[in-house]
Amino acid sequence: MLLTGLGLCTMAIILMIAAPVHAQQGRREILREQVNPNADSEDPWLGGDWQFGAFGQIESNPYRGADSTDLGGLPLLAYDAERMHIGIDGIDIKAWQNDFASLSVIGGFRDGPFESGDSNYLRGMKDTDMGYDVGIGFSTRLWRGELIGSYLTDVADTHNGHEVDVSYFVPLQLGDVNFEWGAGVTWQSENLVDYGTGVSRTEVRSDRAYYAPDATFLPHLDVTVAYPLTESLNIIGTGGFIYLSDEYTDSPIIDDDYVLSAGLGLVYTF
Repeated sequence: MLLTGLGLCTMAIILMIAAPVHAQQGRREILREQVNPNADSEDPWLGGDWQFGAFGQIESNPYRGADSTDLGGLPLLAYDAERMHIGIDGIDIKAWQNDFASLSVIGGFRDGPFESGDSNYLRGMKDTDMGYDVGIGFSTRLWRGELIGSYLTDVADTHNGHEVDVSYFVPLQLGDVNFEWGAGVTWQSENLVDYGTGVSRTEVRSDRAYYAPDATFLPHLDVTVAYPLTESLNIIGTGGFIYLSDEYTDSPIIDDDYVLSAGLGLVYTF
């Protein structure tokens, strides 16, 4: 139950910030719902809990010449109620909801995809800055699972792009362990793809050609796991696979056509 905000916090920070090629609001929403302790609270706004913990992740790095994997770890701090989440990762305010669907205002940081110091090949590229995206999220029950959608746009003048994600998740419970299996597709605008793959004319060199991508779709698979160690302490796990389309792989700075990730976190609620 404690995973509510921390689930969101973990994925928001790790997947939205550390892996900017896919925001994947759907996975974050599912992590919150797996163990939301405030679903029946009399006050859906202020009847929430504070969560504190830590999350670590390993992720494959698709950039040419860079280390094959990236390791990351971050502290987690968030306030989470039935209709409001505010944390290091960002915000999720449910503006409207009923027993079957909800509509939210969402926002979160998006870290730069790479730095020029990540590899010799990337030297001379302009470092990508951290941005902040805001938008709307939607979720509804559908058949055996939940359909989740989101729209995000840049408000920090970092990439000036847009992103739409649609995902479907199906729950599975084995004893005290809660699983959520999901799949979806992310659409990224031309500017957002360029943010992670483009090579400007000032960055061209003999072995690095000019590259200006178009908008694209990125299919992805996701899994989340939640297990309560005590009434106040939960362990969570995540896994993901993203298939990088031609708009990514045709870039001279991209070496792989996929991104794999796995994460593990510990969450305390009070």
